[in-house]
Formats: sequence, C-alpha cells, structure tokens
Amino acid sequence: MGVSRITLAVHDRKGRILSILVRKTPHEELSPEGWESHLSLPEWFGGLKSPVAIASVVPQYDTALQKALVAGGKKWMIPLTIPDWGLAVRYSPQGALGVDRLAVCRGSLERFPELKRQGWVVADFGTHTVLTVVINHTIFGGSISPGIMTQLQSIGRGLVLGRYPLQYPERPVGENTAECVSSGVVLGAVRGVEGLFREMEAAMGQQLTLVLTGGLSRYLRPLFRLPNRCDRHLVHAGIWEAAHSSRKKRSVGR
Repeated sequence: MGVSRITLAVHDRKGRILSILVRKTPHEELSPEGWESHLSLPEWFGGLKSPVAIASVVPQYDTALQKALVAGGKKWMIPLTIPDWGLAVRYSPQGALGVDRLAVCRGSLERFPELKRQGWVVADFGTHTVLTVVINHTIFGGSISPGIMTQLQSIGRGLVLGRYPLQYPERPVGENTAECVSSGVVLGAVRGVEGLFREMEAAMGQQLTLVLTGGLSRYLRPLFRLPNRCDRHLVHAGIWEAAHSSRKKRSVGR
C-alpha cells in the first residue's frame, strides 16, 4: 500500500504472479467494511485459502485493511519484520526506511541472482522516484524526488495551462509546449537518475548495477543510456520472498 495506490498481487506456490489488482489509496481511514467496499475484490479472491502479507507505507490504515483481507477465516496474516527481508539496513532510524524500498531491494535479488555478487542501485518509478543503494546485502540509503506523474500533475495545476498527459519524448528540444513538458519531466527524470547513479557510484567507491522497477519502468527503459536490468514488479517479488522466508522461520520455531 503506497501513498497513492494499493496494488494487490496474487501469487502461486512458487511465487509467480497470477493476478494484479490496483486500487487508489483512500484519503481517509476506513472501517474493515469500508475497505471491503473500496477494494471491490472479485468473488474468487474470497474463495482462496491462502496467507496474506501487507507491505504498507501508511501504517495507520493497516489494522482495518488486515481485517478486511482475512475476513471469513480462510486467510491468515504473515507478519513481516526487518530480518525477514534478508538485508542489513544502514539507515537512520531503521524504521524510517519505507517497506516498499525493502521489498524492491529483496525483489532485485530474487529476480536477478547475479546481483548477489555485486552492488546495485534500484530506481523505483512510482508516485516518487526513489533510488536505493545496496552493497553486500546492505541497504545504505539513496534519494527521493517527486515522481513523473506527480510532476506532470503539478505543472499547470490551477493555471490556464491545464493538465498534461504522459507522453514519450521524441526529442530533447521540444517544438511546442507539450513536447517541452515531456522533455523536461520525462527525459529530465531519466537523465537525473543516470546522473545520480554515477554520483552514487563515486560516493560508494565502486561500480554498481542499475535496476529499474515500478509501473513506468518499461516505458522509460528505452530512454536510458546506461545498461540496466528491468522488472516492474520487483515490489511483489520481494514481498512474496520475505513472506515465504517468514513462514519457514516460524514453522521451524514451532
């Protein structure tokens, strides 16, 4: 659950994604009944007997959402703690690191096993553009900036310019206002990530691998000049792996 949308992924026993549902994050707290109405989950979801793991950056919503998702007794919650992610965290304080960042970092390891012997930067293109540096299975931090859609929505808000749609920039020099906005926001975000990536490499004193994720990553990938890996669903891969690890640990401890 992010600040702008909620994405629910249904996985099979091997972690493969079977279905993804997307809903807007509400602007106010809801009751469990309110969540059931807001999510509008299909009937087949209620028939699944499966565990549920929640990764949320809006913790005040978590309790009611949990009750809505496990209603009926067929599902049960899997609690996720920092050790379940399999990564050390050098962030101050640890609890301030968004669980979405933990998830995409763990998902990167599962999706691209060669990263286990490398350091990398994962760039997540969502409501915010978030870069996170990982070396030797340790998260060191990174950067956060307004996301592409957030910037497009802010340009002209309340002005006569109006709203601008997401467009693929054909050239760096726009020949009209819409092209200029596309160049400045979309291409500007890509070049900004590339520049920050190079500076992060210099700051960490080693070569890193660039990993792209988030809903816009496939759209943006052709604009990158730097070699990279790309998977828009790393957050779900990471949550599934952490939940799977948590279940195994708790089963052994019984």
